[in-house]
Amino acid sequence: MKKVMRLFRGLAATGVILACVCVWTAAAAEPARSVVENLDSQLIATMKQGKPLGFAGRYKKLAPVIDQSFDLNRIAKLALGSAWAELSPQQQQEYQRMFRADTLATYASRFDSYSGQIFKIKDVKDAPGGRRQVNTVIVSDGDEIPINYVLDNNGGNWKIVNVVAKGVSDLALKRGQYTSSIQEKGADGFIEQFHAQLRKYPPIPNVPAGSTG
Repeated sequence: MKKVMRLFRGLAATGVILACVCVWTAAAAEPARSVVENLDSQLIATMKQGKPLGFAGRYKKLAPVIDQSFDLNRIAKLALGSAWAELSPQQQQEYQRMFRADTLATYASRFDSYSGQIFKIKDVKDAPGGRRQVNTVIVSDGDEIPINYVLDNNGGNWKIVNVVAKGVSDLALKRGQYTSSIQEKGADGFIEQFHAQLRKYPPIPNVPAGSTG
């Protein structure tokens, strides 16, 4: 009887190990999905603490996961397209810094409270240029809001380079706004307009890129 029990315990332990291996293998096979899952879990955690954290607290809490999940400098450059070359090197750096601050402030403003929202990943598929697209929905009050993430492999790390919400590409939207601003106001006017945009938020805390929170 003791030998039988030991056998069952051994099989159970083996089953646990195999289950863990399957989970690890699945994560390794689909790293793009893991990026979005981690982002979603951190968004929910922040929303649940949203009110006590306040804007500055949410900003600080979200900064590490957004820095890790998004290729913000690349998105900023893609959003300008050929107009990127119209900025001086100093303006390019300032713009990328402000773009990051605006992205963080947007998330800190929008994901400010929790009322039972659920994030679901629908599927993961290939996207043009060797990219991956992770299709998700936010379930809120019975409604499903589609949010699809496009990720690219940057030096072995999968990072988000575009977000498509309700069929609208955030990157395309920003490119239209930013290039129009540069055409109308020039590089200096565009930078000043971005400063004005940041002033619309509550005071933005200083959280260096790469900070672990």
